[in-house]
Amino acid sequence: MSRSVRDPIRDLDALREELEAQARGHGFDRVGFARVAPLDREAAALRRWLAEGHHASMTWMERGVEVRVAPDHDELLPHARTVMVLAASVLRPGEEPVGPSPGVVARYARGRDYHNVLGTRAKKLAAFLRKQGHPSRATIDTMPLLERAWAQRAGVGFVGKNAMLIVPGLGSHVMLATVVTTAALRADEPMDERCGACTRCLEGCPTRAIVADRVIDARACLSYLTIEHEGAIDPALREPLGAWFLGCDACQDVCPFNRGHTQPGPLARELAPDPRWQAHDATSILGMSEQDFDAFSLGSPVRRPGLEGAARNAAYVLGNRGDRRHLPVLREAAATHASETVRDAARWAIERVLARE
Repeated sequence: MSRSVRDPIRDLDALREELEAQARGHGFDRVGFARVAPLDREAAALRRWLAEGHHASMTWMERGVEVRVAPDHDELLPHARTVMVLAASVLRPGEEPVGPSPGVVARYARGRDYHNVLGTRAKKLAAFLRKQGHPSRATIDTMPLLERAWAQRAGVGFVGKNAMLIVPGLGSHVMLATVVTTAALRADEPMDERCGACTRCLEGCPTRAIVADRVIDARACLSYLTIEHEGAIDPALREPLGAWFLGCDACQDVCPFNRGHTQPGPLARELAPDPRWQAHDATSILGMSEQDFDAFSLGSPVRRPGLEGAARNAAYVLGNRGDRRHLPVLREAAATHASETVRDAARWAIERVLARE
């Protein structure tokens, strides 16, 4: 008696094709697959980075190191075989600086929170895989996973000297999501590094936070300082902060791989700048109440630093601008703000403005 025998290799190839089609239908610009295998080099680099204190106050980076380099760890997805990497560009060529005037916000943070936009789509792909009988889990930088390392393994891009993932044809202004699955899907070829002798990102960093190729010292990085760091920022780093209110794109803006792109991708359009940045400037953020900030920051990465961090950043930005018209607001904050961190920032800003006379 004859019977039909399913071919698992053929089924898995068809599954991969379907996943690619669904991912592009969800708006992702690049899709790649990597076979789960030890990340020995990356694991050693991560441990060295932590030992040297480059993670600053991000002590959560110290936890789960073993999970970060092993997607098949019991705490992530036991028996994982494949990491599916999804990349979406947020680059919108010709876009003017956006932020609470005179402040500027990094490109990725100008619109809706990318965790929600990309995360929802990645979860749909994981759910589809589970329906096919393959345990799967979606991640988007809220889970301990070295996304950029897996993206390079999956042939999506390569890690540049500024430690950012660079996707040829898209550049480095990309956001990543991953789907870890037990399905043994056909893997792509890893991508070789292509920076060559170029050092523009190292030279373009306002604080020289790129201390070696692919090594960022968060203690001097403006993205870390304006988002993750709590309390006052080192006075020596306040002037280099310039107009950066939230995040920093300096090392990416000088990268040659970010030139020549004309059409934004589907998710870049969905992550377009939010009207909130036109409705509020740095002076209004400096004077916001907790309730006002809660409403202002809803669904935006600006919620990450909290009201104290946002008001602190606003004061530094106003000080660097040096406009005397901002003195009344700064003096009010220096005298009455509930946070000593903000009062200190406002006093520094006042001194900066007056020093320009």
